Amino acid sequence: MGDLGNFALKFDVNSQSLKEFDIALRSIRGKKELTQTTDIDIITKLLKVVSPISESVKGNLIESTAISERSVVDIIKARYSREWPNYRERIQELDTKLKSNRFTLSQNDLQLLNDIADALDAECANLFRRMSERE
Repeated sequence: MGDLGNFALKFDVNSQSLKEFDIALRSIRGKKELTQTTDIDIITKLLKVVSPISESVKGNLIESTAISERSVVDIIKARYSREWPNYRERIQELDTKLKSNRFTLSQNDLQLLNDIADALDAECANLFRRMSERE
């Protein structure tokens, strides 16, 4: 597969994950508490993006089939370079929280989820631009 095909595949996978992540984010607005039994679909969509990012910031080598986690982490790291150690820890804490049975998302958690969505959106835009350059 050539560069264009590679970029197209990555774009398709990342944009689908972004769409599902965005739907999940919209679904949790106004909810007081999330549980693994009643909100499993929402939590699964969030974890599909958050977990690979969390593993990547821990330094674990993984290749997610849902997102280009290394690129997304690089985007987040560039945006929050001054506070990266604290930000990295917040990502890991959010991943742990999403995996618990019952939890409430704080405003900081919601902001972090929005930041992740923005970074994933930026990665999709980057992949689209790279595809356009190859045509």
